[in-house]
Amino acid sequence: MDSAEARLAAMGWPVEEEDFGRADEPDVQGCLLIEEVEGGVRARIVVRPGLQGDVRKSFAEWAESRLQRFMEHGPEPDGWQKRSDGGWQMWARLHQMPSWE
Repeated sequence: MDSAEARLAAMGWPVEEEDFGRADEPDVQGCLLIEEVEGGVRARIVVRPGLQGDVRKSFAEWAESRLQRFMEHGPEPDGWQKRSDGGWQMWARLHQMPSWE
């Protein structure tokens, strides 16, 4: 378990594996679900089954930073999607950026 994933687990937000049923969208790596509760937030961090290595590490680091920003600034800066149940959701997609070389 990498350090970002360990920190998330220590805060009570373990990274869970779940099949999203999105085989047609292999770039979807995971999602974050947040519910604002009295005194803070309740979060669920979910990754595609089998996500490993650097990709999983990057996802955990991204998730940790998005959750921290949500707690500090709310949903607006990062474009969280409002859910019908009153919570918030954000999908993580892996995009390969072109090389500078």
